[in-house]
Amino acid sequence: MGDTTMMDSSQQLYEDLTFTIIPNGLSDERVRQVTDSITANGGSVVSFDHLNGHVEDIVKITHIVSTTSDFPDYYQALDSFIHVIKPSWVDDCLRVSKMKNPRQYSPDPALFMSEFVVCCADDIPDGDKEAIEGGVLAMGGQVAHNLSKLVTHLVALDLDNTRCQLVLSKRLRIPIVLPHWFDDCLKVGRRIPESPYTLPDPEILKVDAGTIPPVRPSQQIRDATDPAPTHEPKIPTPPVQLERTRSIRAFEGKKVMLADDLALTDNLRGVISGIVRASQGEVTNNADEADMYVCNYRDGEGYVKASQANKDVGNLGWIYYMIAHGTWTNPMRRMLHYPRPRDGVPEFKDFRISISSYTGEARVYLENLVKATGAEFTKTFRQDNTHLITAHKQSEKCEAAQEWGIEVVNHLWIEESYAKCKKQELSGQRYTHFPPRTNLGAVLGQTEIDRTATEKLFFSKSRKPKPVKAAQPVPVPGSSGPQRVSSDPVARSSPLAEKGRRTKTLTEAVTPAARRTVDGKENETPGTTGSRGAKDRAISKLHDAAPDIAQFEKEMKRRGGVTHGGRREKDAEADNRTKKVKGRDSTASKRSFEEVEAEDESATEDELQAEPANKSKNKKAKKDKLTPIKFRMLVSKDDRWTNNAEKEANDKKHLREIGLFINEDYKNVNLLCAPKVVRTKKFVAALADAPTLVSTSYLDYALKHNKLPPAEKHLLRDPAFEETQGFNLEESLERAKQNNHHLLKNWTIFCTETVAGGFDTYKEIIVANGGECLRWAGRPTSITSAKRTVDAAAGEVSQNQEEDEGDVLYLISEPHKREFNLWEKFRDMAKKHDMVPRIVRTEWLLFVAMAQYVHFEKEWELNEDIVNVAK
Repeated sequence: MGDTTMMDSSQQLYEDLTFTIIPNGLSDERVRQVTDSITANGGSVVSFDHLNGHVEDIVKITHIVSTTSDFPDYYQALDSFIHVIKPSWVDDCLRVSKMKNPRQYSPDPALFMSEFVVCCADDIPDGDKEAIEGGVLAMGGQVAHNLSKLVTHLVALDLDNTRCQLVLSKRLRIPIVLPHWFDDCLKVGRRIPESPYTLPDPEILKVDAGTIPPVRPSQQIRDATDPAPTHEPKIPTPPVQLERTRSIRAFEGKKVMLADDLALTDNLRGVISGIVRASQGEVTNNADEADMYVCNYRDGEGYVKASQANKDVGNLGWIYYMIAHGTWTNPMRRMLHYPRPRDGVPEFKDFRISISSYTGEARVYLENLVKATGAEFTKTFRQDNTHLITAHKQSEKCEAAQEWGIEVVNHLWIEESYAKCKKQELSGQRYTHFPPRTNLGAVLGQTEIDRTATEKLFFSKSRKPKPVKAAQPVPVPGSSGPQRVSSDPVARSSPLAEKGRRTKTLTEAVTPAARRTVDGKENETPGTTGSRGAKDRAISKLHDAAPDIAQFEKEMKRRGGVTHGGRREKDAEADNRTKKVKGRDSTASKRSFEEVEAEDESATEDELQAEPANKSKNKKAKKDKLTPIKFRMLVSKDDRWTNNAEKEANDKKHLREIGLFINEDYKNVNLLCAPKVVRTKKFVAALADAPTLVSTSYLDYALKHNKLPPAEKHLLRDPAFEETQGFNLEESLERAKQNNHHLLKNWTIFCTETVAGGFDTYKEIIVANGGECLRWAGRPTSITSAKRTVDAAAGEVSQNQEEDEGDVLYLISEPHKREFNLWEKFRDMAKKHDMVPRIVRTEWLLFVAMAQYVHFEKEWELNEDIVNVAK
């Protein structure tokens, strides 16, 4: 599938090919070895002049051997259709006596699977196997159809297959991973750690896996966190310099210009100039003769000319990096090594951004990146924030953001927005996806500046430089007074050829990490059919509102709704965690708006000490201004705001001012409001929290009289529903308090994809009650939970679980013949785990979740005979 150019028997393998070898990262011995392999098989090698740093007569070269894409001629090579390959390509071609696919040996970081050789186990269905293999190949990896010592990853659903047993018996060092890992890698476009997906005990399938562990700082942000350092550069020790004698020298034979907009003190300018000269370089004040142009901003005549001439253009942080490491690096490779747009990213001007779950260098890097976009960075997280950037969703800030309607995004959003100097839309899942059990800090800083977008916006030759206003005097560290920044004309910015484009493949390999989509209105109940098409929510920021309601999520009316009227799917960590509620008063606020102002566990001591002295006064002023939240309410099936986003925003603002917060999170409410008892996703899931049920007359009264009425005067009553369903809602709520979200604890319940209402509807209901829900597509699945304890006499089981047989495995399905094949495979899988299979209608789960006790009626069971008779 990847290689296949065969040689004639009389032709040597590398005949008519010309190579050059980039020395960065290669020892002298390895360079000689690769050179000998090429020349012995008919190829020729042009020596690389590491002092000059460029490939001589690059148009005559057919292949460039390099361990990295970080060398000056990389993008010119791509533009000239020259293959850039790792040294292993030379070895592997000789081993099989044929030319391998160069793309699968590319050092381009965009092809992040280039080091993979993937083999699928026998239990992977053909369709999924093709999707996995296609995704691996698209991202530069290789596929093996048979297990061999070259395989780096074996993909399997469990260990009960021949290839997995062979790996285990031979003690091969090959990780056996779930297919979900490839899916999540492609969703974020990065290689994430394999460990949470590794058999035999993958963390992503554990309900109580604990907190996500921290990660080491990403090497991509090392010495690349500050675009404008004010301290003197660190000079490397002699041994470090000696280790890089074959590296591309940073300044040797180069002329460097330090632009005026750096606002350097005379002393600092002298130190940097001295280091450049000591490294066999020169410092010049002539932009036309400079090889390297160093500046702060993407404007000015010097910046434009240097960029249009394809010279190296970077900032002071870039110069410091090359001084510290003694070798050249592309300034566009690291986000904060390239000059900043003076006015930031246009759409970020009104954003207030905070971060969570990042520490040390990662936190400093993101803080500086936020400021470089032109947004306001806030050390503390409050309700007037617009975005929260987080490495995972297991944090207090993430819970608060969801409660307050604030966008929660991963760092890829701000990195790629800055790289293109344009806000990236959140309509897709790329920026809102958080792989389960993964700390995305591990892949921080892997985004590069987009050359094409930067050139178009800042230094296109078709654009004329525009004059820039004279800058205001700015204080310069170490100087006696302010200096005036350069007022050179503006233009447009930076050289760098476009990277290899990523290709979207691997069609939705099933993953426990649910895809995040937008939530919507509910029009139908589970068990009915209807459209589940999702429309975009409009998000309106209320500029004049109080901090607690700075942003509300607007929902547009959808057809087909239920539960199926739009689905907000949580990330896997939130799905697999049950929130503990201790000593909860049904009328008490669960969180004050000030609770999350304190720094989370990622705050450093310095940041805490940097809090303003008048913080307590500011808090008091806010508290005096805004009524504390008395109740959090979830509203279901009330159409008062349908197709009227402005009225919705005004009403919610008004309600918040009198102490009522309309919440969209069914796991964090103490009032549940509806015109009648309904079986929508929100209503049914929220019952697990034992809220007080009120009718919509409660809202009518509050909006009309500008005060909150006693809940007991507006209780929701529905005797007809209770009689039909066979349980009392008041008793259900009492049982919900007893269950404390643990009704289905240790349960693994399966659900088919085509079930009416949608898989994700029932998943959220099950998770709200402490269970785990897995999608059933007929594939072998490993069940990690043991049989449930049923010894009620020993006091180990709640009275609400007394009817649990303990060894019954449930599959929620529909009475259709198309499900028959899935049923048969489900029975086989259950028996394999010594469990009793039971296939049921959706009615079973709805009853259990609403009545809040385990129960089963024969009428809810499904089998082939029932369906055939009905037909």
